[in-house]
Amino acid sequence: MQLSFHRTQSMGREEEEINPLLLKHSHNHDSVEKGSESDVLGSGSVEKTCWTSQSQPMNRRPFHYPSMSNLGNICEDQSIEVSATVSRHRYYSKLTDPSLDTLKIPDHVVPSYFFSPFLFRKLVGKQSSIITIFSVWNTMMGTSLLSMPWAVQQAGFVLALVIMLTMCGICLYTALRIIRMPALVGNATGELLEFSDIARHFLGRWGEWFSLFFSLLTLLGSAVVYWVLMTNFSFHSVVYLHSLATGAYGVQNNANSSDSDLICTSFSDSTKNSTLCSSNSNDDLFYKIWNVDLTVPFFLLIIIFPVVNLKSPTFFTKFNALGTLAVMYLIVFTIMKSTEWGMNFDVYNSASPSFVPLYMPSFPALSGVLSLAFFIHNCILSLCRNQKNPENNVRDISIAFMLVCITYLFIGVLLYVTFPLKKFCIADNILNNFGSSDLMAFLTRLFLFFQVFTLFPLILYLLRIQAMHFLFGCIYPGLKQIVCLNSVLLIICILFAIYFPRIGTIIRFSGSFSGLAYVFVLPCITYLKAQKDRRSLTITSVVCHVFLVLLGFANFVAQFFVDV
Repeated sequence: MQLSFHRTQSMGREEEEINPLLLKHSHNHDSVEKGSESDVLGSGSVEKTCWTSQSQPMNRRPFHYPSMSNLGNICEDQSIEVSATVSRHRYYSKLTDPSLDTLKIPDHVVPSYFFSPFLFRKLVGKQSSIITIFSVWNTMMGTSLLSMPWAVQQAGFVLALVIMLTMCGICLYTALRIIRMPALVGNATGELLEFSDIARHFLGRWGEWFSLFFSLLTLLGSAVVYWVLMTNFSFHSVVYLHSLATGAYGVQNNANSSDSDLICTSFSDSTKNSTLCSSNSNDDLFYKIWNVDLTVPFFLLIIIFPVVNLKSPTFFTKFNALGTLAVMYLIVFTIMKSTEWGMNFDVYNSASPSFVPLYMPSFPALSGVLSLAFFIHNCILSLCRNQKNPENNVRDISIAFMLVCITYLFIGVLLYVTFPLKKFCIADNILNNFGSSDLMAFLTRLFLFFQVFTLFPLILYLLRIQAMHFLFGCIYPGLKQIVCLNSVLLIICILFAIYFPRIGTIIRFSGSFSGLAYVFVLPCITYLKAQKDRRSLTITSVVCHVFLVLLGFANFVAQFFVDV
């Protein structure tokens, strides 16, 4: 017997609690549009009425025989006929598949109060193409922006352009493969699928575990990078305010700098961020208390730890606009500084401070960073789920990737070719090339700090619910388990901030390893498996997709041979 129904708003919360059977299948109808309900029902209440059948088909509630409870606005009918009908339903429902209509009780037999006179529209997507494009753009615009000039320097000018365009094309292709996967699954039930569900469908349980493991690893890598950046941003911001309050502004530049506004830094000289800020930090009590390598990560822990243990930190989702504002300000910062510096571009004289190599043997560093910079594959289905016109998904995702590529090229290449010092001086966090006394750099750090500060709890929340659901079967097994997991994660973040604060290296390893799974391997092999199941697999398809898988492996292995 088919048990689909539509509940009206006339059944209040109290009646729903009294009649739990009426809620048994309500999860199948979450798509009922709330706006349409309010339009039909208005603000008034519905009187207690036994609705009778009309000439047009009606929506039936679950066939439930009321006997013991006070049913509110459901008219009680204790007749022998209704009782007999309920008994037949209970018997017949065990003889056939409930999804079939073979033994469905006819409408004229079911009591009238099991029908709803209201017709509801099916929920349709309300997200326009513009919203979809900028949602994808805003999601991909992250901390990789700060490392882009450094990554361009690692590859050389011409080779960097080729790698950027190539990686953008590959990541776009595999993202589009994921977008089209739900149609290949044959999702007749209308269930909302994630990529892990698709991997499980085609590859079995190991495919789901494989995707889950790399999803957790990607989130952990992002959390580590965010913690290092929060440490760096908060250190420089407080130093600027301290210097402003004391009237010092005595933040000394590196002796290698040929420009009064810039610092030439190289990890071959020092891996400590503190050397970028003050030469007398060991003699100053302030720098002993506020030390980027020892104390700042623990000061952050005092603020962050209570927040990440919240059951649902939805408060921070309201600050998503800060991401767009931070990126916009970074673009303005790039334009202002590039205009101030002018062009410093020389491809002929290798002895010139403005010499720009066309290619560099350390180019895998750029491809590793781009694997994370163009990484959106684990949430692309969610971003496109509410699209008003799903047939435009391919076009919209392509436009979004083009905008992302243009943004990376604009910031990375423009800062690279205008940087007035030797190009190897560019830090993996471009803001580290500016002293703490630089006002525009201070504002940029402040914007980015609040953006990262609101994103970090969400990153740990996503990591937490995936890990807890896998381990315990629920997303909140208890405060004790949550505190233990978050403690381990924050200890990892602090250790990186103290001993290995190289966000460029962290990004390229995390990006190449996670991209190996989500960008190269899983989209390709699931598509090949889908083609095999549909008997449409060709030699050309196998060769092309296997080549992409091997390219992903090569990208990851090459990171171990890059010394930067």
